[in-house]
Amino acid sequence: MNASKRCVIFALCVLVLLGFAAASRAYILPAEQILGFMIKHLGSVSTLQISQKTVIYDPSLEEGMQEFDATLYYRYPDRFRYEVTTPEGEEIRVIGPDGTVVVRKGQIVRQRESRFDHFKDPLLYRNAELLRRKLSQREVDLDVVSLGRYRNKISYVIGAKYPDESLPQVWIEKNTFRPIRYILTPGDLNDSDSEEVEYADYMSLGKNKWYPARILFYKNGRLTRMYMLEDFKINPKLSNKLFDMAHLRTLYQPMILAEPPPSSPSQLDEVEKTINDFSKTFE
Repeated sequence: MNASKRCVIFALCVLVLLGFAAASRAYILPAEQILGFMIKHLGSVSTLQISQKTVIYDPSLEEGMQEFDATLYYRYPDRFRYEVTTPEGEEIRVIGPDGTVVVRKGQIVRQRESRFDHFKDPLLYRNAELLRRKLSQREVDLDVVSLGRYRNKISYVIGAKYPDESLPQVWIEKNTFRPIRYILTPGDLNDSDSEEVEYADYMSLGKNKWYPARILFYKNGRLTRMYMLEDFKINPKLSNKLFDMAHLRTLYQPMILAEPPPSSPSQLDEVEKTINDFSKTFE
C-alpha cells in the first residue's frame, strides 16, 4: 500500500472517530428520563418529617439574621406542610392537590404559593408525570435540555441552553441525578427580581434515600434564607388533618384589613407595600 493510500485511510479513520465523538457529545437524555432517574435516586418513602433550622438573612434585622426551629412534613407524592414558630407567633403553610393555605398569627393570610414555596417541587413530587406538570406550570420548558457546570458539578439543565440563565430551569447533577439548583424567576431587562434555590450537601437518610442538608434561597444573587437539616424521621405516621385544607379553613379565618380598601392608586400602593412588609420575612 503506497503512502497516499495510507494517508487517505488514516484521514477517513480520523473523520469517523471525530464523528462518533461528536455524536456522543451531542446526545443528551430527554427531560422525562432525567426526572425519572432523579425520582428513583432520591429514594422511595411514603412520608418524611424534617426538623431544621430556618435562618433568615436581612440587613434590617438585628445582627443581620434570625434563626427559627421549623418542621417540614412530606406526604408523597404531592402533599407538604411547613411549621415554624417565631417571636411573632406560629406560621403554618400547607400545599397539596386542593390548593394552598398559609396561616400566621391565627389567621389565613394567603391561599396561594409564593415563588419560594416551589423549592419543594423537586423534593416532593415523586410521580414523574406530576413533576413534569408542576415544572411546566413554573414555565420550565421540558423540551430544552443541555449540559452545564455549577460549583464544579456537571449537570443536566432542564429549561434552557447553558449558560443562559434568563429562563426558569432546574439543574440535575449528572452523576447522582440529584437536584442542585432551581432558577425560579430570572431577572430581565425590566429589572424584575431573580430568585433561585440551591440544594447542597446531600445527606443519606438510609439505604438509597437522600435529602439536602442545606437548602439556600437567593434573591438577585443575595442569600436571603437557608434551611439546615437537623433531624429526620422516615415514614412517620402523619395524621390526615395535617394536610386537610378544609379543616384548616374551619380553624382559622382569613385576615381582614382593619379599614376598607382605599380606591386611589397611591393608596392601593401603600396597602400593597404594607402587606409585602408584613410578609417579606417568609415570602
